[in-house]
Amino acid sequence: MLKVIFDTNALITSCKFYVHGLPVIKHVVERCEIIISHSVNEEVVSAEGRYPDAVVAKELIRDGKIKIRRVPFLDYDVLDRYKLGKGEKESIVLAVEMGEELDFIVTDDRLAYIVIDRMEIKKALFLDLIVELVERSSMDLELAKLIINAIELRYPEGFIYHTLKILVRGDRKCLK
Repeated sequence: MLKVIFDTNALITSCKFYVHGLPVIKHVVERCEIIISHSVNEEVVSAEGRYPDAVVAKELIRDGKIKIRRVPFLDYDVLDRYKLGKGEKESIVLAVEMGEELDFIVTDDRLAYIVIDRMEIKKALFLDLIVELVERSSMDLELAKLIINAIELRYPEGFIYHTLKILVRGDRKCLK
């Protein structure tokens, strides 16, 4: 089972959209161990009264399906200078602390993705997590396609089209 950290935007995306009457996160959490930082929990669950996705996240956290880990949040000179959100910073620190214990951090935040890449931490877009689950035979192709299509509003068209091509062809470099 994959062990992944979700930052705020990945958690919101997966809780907001539905496939087969269930939030996408419920399809993913059965196939991955999902860990979030304390700040991601605060950012998402604090919106409980305003957003249904916050209710979904809170329920999964309460049921132990999503685990929260605190990180010692001292002064992280490098991360502070990037002007990342607290949830993204804590997620990155958590990924560094977990090291090889972690498969990757899942983020759709452009700045966080670049910072994570520069720090040489294993990372994936949420779309690529779905691809990875199919490649590992943890999720069937039809469910993956439904998930990709359900969340398409969160991404530019090229990301959705390319992800569907990858799923069908198994080739990340496909150009046609």
